[in-house]
Formats: sequence, structure tokens, C-alpha cells
Amino acid sequence: MRDVLLENVDLITMDPDLGVIENGYLAIKNGRIEALGSCSQLQPGDYANYQRITGPKYGKRFIALPGFIQTHVHTSQALGRGLADDVDLITWTRKRIWPYEAALTEEDVYVSALLSAAEMLKSGTTTFCEASGAKPDAIGQAVIDSGMRGIICLSTMDLPGEIPPESRMNTAEALEKNLDVVERWQGRHDRVGACFNVLNLFLSSEELWRSLTELALEKKVFLQTHLAESLDEVAFIREKSGKTPVQYLDSLGALGSHLLAAHVVHVDDRDLVTLQERDVRVLHCPGAGLRIAGIARIPEMLERGILISLGTNSPPCNNRMSMLDEMWLAGIMHKAVENNPEAVPARSVVEMATINGAKTLGMDKELGSLTVGKKADIVIMDFNKLCTTPTHDLLSTLVYQANNAVVHTVMVEGEILVDAGELTSIKEEWLITEAERRAQEIVQRANIRF
Repeated sequence: MRDVLLENVDLITMDPDLGVIENGYLAIKNGRIEALGSCSQLQPGDYANYQRITGPKYGKRFIALPGFIQTHVHTSQALGRGLADDVDLITWTRKRIWPYEAALTEEDVYVSALLSAAEMLKSGTTTFCEASGAKPDAIGQAVIDSGMRGIICLSTMDLPGEIPPESRMNTAEALEKNLDVVERWQGRHDRVGACFNVLNLFLSSEELWRSLTELALEKKVFLQTHLAESLDEVAFIREKSGKTPVQYLDSLGALGSHLLAAHVVHVDDRDLVTLQERDVRVLHCPGAGLRIAGIARIPEMLERGILISLGTNSPPCNNRMSMLDEMWLAGIMHKAVENNPEAVPARSVVEMATINGAKTLGMDKELGSLTVGKKADIVIMDFNKLCTTPTHDLLSTLVYQANNAVVHTVMVEGEILVDAGELTSIKEEWLITEAERRAQEIVQRANIRF
């Protein structure tokens, strides 16, 4: 691992004490941020043996900021992208995606996760949390091989229903398999973690919820779920319990800071109070919301201080795994809904993508800001592109103008995984060919018909 010096760059630190440092430097030693500040503080000979990264001689300086942290993405579904477009949620789930997942081999999931990692890296994401994976061991190996950082989990349901036989579990099996994933991966590799998972409220028992909540608190790991995602879910839970999905989980003791709740779209005023009081972590997925779920009450959640981060969700739902695309949507969609151009400003969006993501995953002591001592998970952007010209305000340009073309360099713990826009840890041409071949074979094995 080489030590690195970034110089003559503008630093969007996301550290409230540092803010934006124009024409700054940042030194990386042993994978951590060693020092940073204004380039005027550098003396001749400082960091003489460090690999130097500097912006172009002419034009705008490079921009450096913390690597993006996606808190909800289904990496095992990347080979199913395009299989479930323009259909309702039940068709999407039961006739397309569940049959697709049931047909996956370990090798398929590995390639799918690697494809996801490649797209995330090239759009500035350095850390992700799996949303509900098939064959989590394969996902973990893809994390290791890509150089990224990730949290893995097992897609879990324990009640009978229209589930492929390969995906069925009883409650005892669901608990055993979840515990096995967490115990097998926690501490196994410094870039791979694990959490518990309950896929949704349709096909999960009260016993599963209570037991995994107890285990999450006991093991000090997260429990992730899809919550209040659809109107069908709201109607189902109201008929079953007389409660909203949020109040139903609260009655089971399942709400708390251990819960990673994705979407959280269909909630009422009382639900918002409960989410705030229980310190539930909300995973906002704008693209998926616009596509299927609906639009979450993010401005009100922000006003209440609810912790919100970002995810791209499922590749067959969003069809994109770029955090920059998701940031753009998060920055504009709520303005239209609220009829308020000041709703969810650019700074809030960047916080969701960086420091809030780190806080959500309990990693904010190590990630999420450019702060001395933290791990050097960094994205460097080149705003000398058509889409980012002109640049008047860095945060505004990042959220409302930038696309993947601006991502120049991506580091995880100082290791360069994207260099001048090219992947260094993944063979992109091979991956495209292999992913395409496997995707076509999966559709045939699963007998998915359009």
C-alpha cells in the first residue's frame, strides 16, 4: 500500500468543523487520513515519497470528498436488471424476481455482485449494505475481490406463500441461517460485515421478528427490512392487526436504532413520531420510490431529525446503481411534491450520501467525512466536464449537475480502485461478457416469460 498525497484539490470534508477547504491537500498513510489543510501550509519536501495526485494544470481543481455509502442495494439482482419493467409490485416480485433468484447459482450471485460493485465504484460508492441477498457468501467474496466495503445479509421469509421452493424456510431455519451468516462473516474480513434480515411484513412471522430483534440487540448488529413500501402492505397489515406497518412493528418491540428500514413511504403523522422516538434509521430509495413504491415524506423526517441515508435499491426496480443519479433524484423530487424549491437542499442530500450513511451503518467513527484518523475511503471528481460547467457552488454542482463522467479516482483505505475513470480491481470487459451470458441462461432456467 503506497502513501498518497492529494494536492491542489478542493476538499468537501463533510466535517462540520472543517467545511469546504479550497485549494487544499490531504495526506494518506497506511490507508488512513494522516493530515489535511490548505496547500499554503505545505512546505517544500513535505511528503516527498508519497504518490501524488493533483488536478489538471489548467482548468478547475479536482474535488475530493468521502466515498459514497449506499445503505440499501440488492447486489444479487443485478443480472435480473430489465426483467420486471412496467409491471405492478406483485408481478414484479412473484412472477419475475423470485423465480429469477431461485434459479441463481453461487457463481451467478458472485458475478451479479461483482457487476454491482463495478457500477457502484465507477459512480463513487465505496461502501454498501446488502438489502436482502441470495447466497450471501458469494456476495461477501465479491466484496473482497472488488476492494469495496460491504455488509451482507440473507433474504429471509418464514411463512408459506407464493415463494419458490428453493427460497422457503420455516422460522427455525430462518433464525439459524441468519445467525450463521452473521457469525461466519463478522470479523472474518475487515471490509465485510453482516446483518440480519427480514424481507418484508407479508411473509414474516411475529416469532421471527421478535427473535431476530433480540438477536440483533444481543449481537449488536443491524436488522434490515422493507417497511411501509407499498399500499398493499399497508392494507395487509391493517387487516391483520388493525395497525399501520410502523405501529405493528412497534407492538412487536422491533423498532429501534438497530433497525434499518428501507423505503418507509406510506406512513401517517403518528408513524413519523414513532420513527423519531424509536430512532429508526430510514433508507431512502428515490428511484425505486418513483418507479414502484411512492414518495417518502423525507422533508418532514429531516425536520424531525430522523436519520436518513440513500440507496439505489434493486437493479430490476431502479435499473441504475449510481449514487449520483440517486442524489439528483433526492434533490429534485421532494421539491415538486412539497411545492417548495427549498425542500431537501443539496447539503442535506450530500449528507445522506456520506456522513449519514456512515452513521446509519455505525461506521461514522471510521468513515463518512474527511477527518484526520479516519479511513481513506475517498472519491475524487473532475468537474472539467460539460455537465459540471459552469461550477458556481460545489455542493449544488455535485447534486444537480454531476453524473458518472466526473468520477476520476476512487479509493478504499487508500487503495486506488478507480484510476482516471478505469477500474483497477475488476476486469470490466470480461465482466460485461460473463454477466450477459449468465443473465440469459438464468432467464431460460427460471422460465421467466414477458
